[in-house]
Parts: sequence; structure tokens; C-alpha cells
Amino acid sequence: RDLHSFPTRRSSDLAVALGLYLLVNHTRMGMLVRAGASNRSMAEFMGVRVGRVFSFVFALGAALAALAGALMGPIGAVQIGMGEAILIPALVVIVIGGIGSVRGAFVAALLVGLVDTAGRAFLPPMLRAVLPPSLAADLGPALAGIAMYVLMAAVLTLKPAGLFPARA
Repeated sequence: RDLHSFPTRRSSDLAVALGLYLLVNHTRMGMLVRAGASNRSMAEFMGVRVGRVFSFVFALGAALAALAGALMGPIGAVQIGMGEAILIPALVVIVIGGIGSVRGAFVAALLVGLVDTAGRAFLPPMLRAVLPPSLAADLGPALAGIAMYVLMAAVLTLKPAGLFPARA
């Protein structure tokens, strides 16, 4: 791995996230997207060409997926299906944050990343203190992988619509 690419990748990730937030929450296009998603027929009655707006959103999503693939290239192998490992954690992030909430997805991504990283860093050494090393080496990463699902279950128990449900 090229360690010099990590700071640039992080700053570009933050720039894309900030740009997406500003687009959705502070531009006319974002207002049209939110209006079309909230009440399509009313937006169409108001003169919004919702089909064109959603085509733009689809194209933007495809461009962001291409950017994500390009940013992952230096870290892992570029191949068909390289994004499959992130699909389930992405779904967990969306559910925890609240479906349709960009702010919720951002906060949930930070929480899931923190829980996953802390579990992988601290759980195996803690298990080695009470279990045989071979069992702790197998059980630690498995329990760390389960931690994000436990977080999702806890959040959904307390707030069934997610942390920041999208406003209608």
C-alpha cells in the first residue's frame, strides 16, 4: 500500500461529502430533489420536471460510485464485484442514520466506523486475557464484525425511524 495516498484520499472523501451536503441542502437543485422525493405529484404540478431531476440524481450517483471505485483502486485490487464487501455495512449505515437522511448517514457512518474499529482493535486483546489465544484470535474478529449489527439493533430499539429520520 502506498501510505502517501491516504491523506489525499481522506481529504477528497471529505470534500465530496461536504459538496454533496451543500448540494442537497443549500442549492436549488437540492430543493428540487427533496421536493420530488417528498411529493412527486405536487412537485410536478408546481412545474418541476421530476424525471429530469431524478435522471440528474442517477447520473450523479453513478459518478460518485465511479469516484469511489477510483479512490479504492490504490488500496485494494480493482476487479468486478469489488464493492460487494461494503454493501451490507452501507445498508446498516442507512438504516441507523434514518432512511433518506444525509446527515443521519454521515453520523451513522462515523458511529459504525468507530464501533467496528474499536471492536477490531480492543476486543481480541481483551479476549486473550480470558480465553486461549487460538480461540481469542478466531472469536475476536467475529464478535467485532457483529458489533455493528448490535449497534443497529440498539438504535432501532430506541429510535425505530433511525437517528435522524428524513423530514416529510
